[in-house]
Amino acid sequence: MAPYKSVAGALLFSVFLGPVGLLYGSVLGGLLMTSIILFVILNQFYFIAFICWLICCIWNVAAVESYNKQLLARN
Repeated sequence: MAPYKSVAGALLFSVFLGPVGLLYGSVLGGLLMTSIILFVILNQFYFIAFICWLICCIWNVAAVESYNKQLLARN
């Protein structure tokens, strides 16, 4: 059985690392949001980057909760 992922850890990764921390919960989501935030920051849309950072936090927590529910359903 695969180990559960920590929701608190996912939130901390996202808060401090943003889209790179999203890789913990969703690899595809992390890669997508990293490319989006790089584009947004390079074009100096900092408010949009902040909104994307918050989306990363929410997305990571939701992805980890979904992963843990799938593990629980298998047992």
